[in-house]
Amino acid sequence: MKAFYSQVNIKLEKKEMICLVGAGGKTSSMFRLAQELSDEGKKVLATTTTAIRCPSRDQHDRIVIADSVLPDFFRDTINGSITVLGKSISNEGKLMGVNPELLDTLFLVGIFDYILVEGDGSKGRPVKAPAGHEPVIPSLTSKVLGLIGLDCIGKRVCPEYVHRPELFCRITGCSEGDTIDTGMVSSLIAHEEGLFKAVPYQAERYVVLNKADGERERLAAGEIIKRLSNMGYEHDGTVIARLGM
Repeated sequence: MKAFYSQVNIKLEKKEMICLVGAGGKTSSMFRLAQELSDEGKKVLATTTTAIRCPSRDQHDRIVIADSVLPDFFRDTINGSITVLGKSISNEGKLMGVNPELLDTLFLVGIFDYILVEGDGSKGRPVKAPAGHEPVIPSLTSKVLGLIGLDCIGKRVCPEYVHRPELFCRITGCSEGDTIDTGMVSSLIAHEEGLFKAVPYQAERYVVLNKADGERERLAAGEIIKRLSNMGYEHDGTVIARLGM
């Protein structure tokens, strides 16, 4: 199977900061990417500007919990390793996000080859619409991966399946209780207040249609790609994937 990093045009000779937004497997996708890049001998930082579940021990080599930290703290990072950074751990066991300006500073210092950032939350739902305060994307981000969980297709527009259904309805023109279809998902992707809201101007945009577990999901992915093309929506690539929850 083709490496995920190559599907989003990551060149191993170029350092990048990559942000993941949307819903349907962001955290799993981030650590899949982290593992692939560390396997290539790269120094990887995985972090968030929001809150994510704490990674398991086998997902990282070092975890740093600090309200503030100087770049020199990471000078001893070794090749082929994954460092996780969070501000704190909540009472619910969530890794709390760091300031995006800190991540810009760490990127400029250049200790890490890749900084991977989860930029918004979705409460485990397969699809979401962003609120006014999100996503939180560091300004020096070079790529944004926008995730959609294809398992949302055929489900109802309701809190069980959609994070912030009222905003999803406003963006896509549907009503709560409607059945989610490829047209709604395509509208969410293409809308300026949708999947790629607040993306820095220089950042490449990749649509990641995740959880393509069966023929129904793969057909839906193909229909979304066709719809985006017919809409004239410009982005840098689309990945049909099975990257976990």
